[in-house]
Amino acid sequence: MERFDVTWRTLLSVIATIISIVALLWAIPHVETIVAPRHMVVVVAGYTLLLATSGYVVMSMLSLAGASVDEAEADTGSVIGKVENVLILTLTLLGAYTALGLVFTAKSIVRWQDISSGNTTYYLTGSVANVTYSLVFGIVLRRVLDTVA
Repeated sequence: MERFDVTWRTLLSVIATIISIVALLWAIPHVETIVAPRHMVVVVAGYTLLLATSGYVVMSMLSLAGASVDEAEADTGSVIGKVENVLILTLTLLGAYTALGLVFTAKSIVRWQDISSGNTTYYLTGSVANVTYSLVFGIVLRRVLDTVA
């Protein structure tokens, strides 16, 4: 039952995040130069697809790396990863590639104590896999938006 509660909270946080991102993109002055209003459906679908698939990609990479994952760590990492997905995709859509380095650095500083606790395979593999997947996904989404008339 507790696992269901965590999943339910994660789902609600993902929905709230998507709504927040749509509102953010809508509120940015001249957002039409970044994301045309007719592309908003594609953008929302992109956020949804990224958030829905990133956990599977990261868990697959962790499995390949042989990382052991405690359930509490996995739940915390999943929530942090979803926030990271949203930040990276938003910055990629905005073309703010320099800011991506700041996000990765900030996450590394915040998680430094966790990384130094001994389970470095879990934290480093999860972080690098999530950042890479989100960045590639964002670049592909930008290309799709550029080609959609």
